[in-house]
Amino acid sequence: MDIDKLSETIARIQFVADVSLVAQCKSDELKMALSMISDMAGTIETAALQSKIFYQVE
Repeated sequence: MDIDKLSETIARIQFVADVSLVAQCKSDELKMALSMISDMAGTIETAALQSKIFYQVE
């Protein structure tokens, strides 16, 4: 996954999370926001980023 695409996805997740917290959503609206966040987070390709997150200890 391209770093620009990753940054864009994370920004969208952050936006949905911030709006849902500030708006004091009802429970069904909060569930929808969490579902949107889950769907967006599922598109992040973690396998490609594992080598950058984890590294071999010497």
